[in-house]
Amino acid sequence: MATLEALRAVLDDQRTPEIIRNYVVDSLQYALRNHGQIFASKEVEWLATWDDARIPIAATQELRKRNAPR
Repeated sequence: MATLEALRAVLDDQRTPEIIRNYVVDSLQYALRNHGQIFASKEVEWLATWDDARIPIAATQELRKRNAPR
């Protein structure tokens, strides 16, 4: 969770260049879509509340996968 909090701090910092913001968002989105199981449920739920639409969409998809009947 600490790493995700650090990434959130980078995204929230107004001095962060846009290219870095995009890299962080793209990396998180990729990790959620392709390796979502590495995140704890609490982390995925928290990511689903972030401002950038790409991360919450990927997090919500991961939550649906986890809650799907087997």
